[in-house]
Amino acid sequence: MIIRFAKYQALGNSFIVLDQIQSKGRLKKFESLALKICDPVYGVGSDGLMVASKKGKRLKVDIYNADGSWAEKSGNGVRIAAMHLYNYGIITKSSVELITGSGSSLVNFHSGDKNRRIISASLGRPVFETSQIPVNRKNRYFINESVKCAGRSYIASAVSTGNPHLVLFCDNFDFDWETIGRALEVAPLFPQRINVGFVVVRSESEIEVRDWERGVGPTQSSGTGAAAAVVISVMRGFTTRKVKVKTRAGVLQVKWEEKTDEIIIKGPVEFICSGEFRRK
Repeated sequence: MIIRFAKYQALGNSFIVLDQIQSKGRLKKFESLALKICDPVYGVGSDGLMVASKKGKRLKVDIYNADGSWAEKSGNGVRIAAMHLYNYGIITKSSVELITGSGSSLVNFHSGDKNRRIISASLGRPVFETSQIPVNRKNRYFINESVKCAGRSYIASAVSTGNPHLVLFCDNFDFDWETIGRALEVAPLFPQRINVGFVVVRSESEIEVRDWERGVGPTQSSGTGAAAAVVISVMRGFTTRKVKVKTRAGVLQVKWEEKTDEIIIKGPVEFICSGEFRRK
């Protein structure tokens, strides 16, 4: 089977988009396809797969990680899917609501063209209840708690910004954070695995992050990860609610609205290529 695709990146976080709207939804299962098409050697290579479809009259996106696992939401992925649908005329307005696995996201298109555009997206309200993240703890919240990993203890906080995140603060990134992230992702404390973010606070309006993504590994950036880092930074009193988040691939603007409790992320999305993938 020949599958048409398009590939985009948002601050180094790359996604392949499959349009099941114009292709009339011929495909039904995507776990094994994600595993193959995201492979950097035998596939196209990507952090994940975005599948765009319709639910009634509304637009819907499903996210699959590079290992084939399904994800509730991706901040960068939602913005990427929106740009693809905008480029192909399925979205014709400057604002649209997309349904994801953990609620809807309001996406707004700002300056740019079909190759590069500034796009913002709402990620909803952060969730702190351990039963909903989830975390295997009886306490209602998991904030500034001790986490044991590879014989060492770390102070961390858990929050869901559409999908589960664990946030750890550090002085710098001169340590093997990837090994720690890999171990924490699959720790028994997190029954559905977890994304891990390492954060250095630069000022009250700027932080820097390194992301270990569940089902992917180290990535250049993460939209929901940046949002989680800002939320916990605000709760710890380190930053204001409007923060510049520096990633390894650029800057993402994150705002945690005080009145509505909504998290808004804003940054660039770029088209990389389009083509055909032969599924064996």
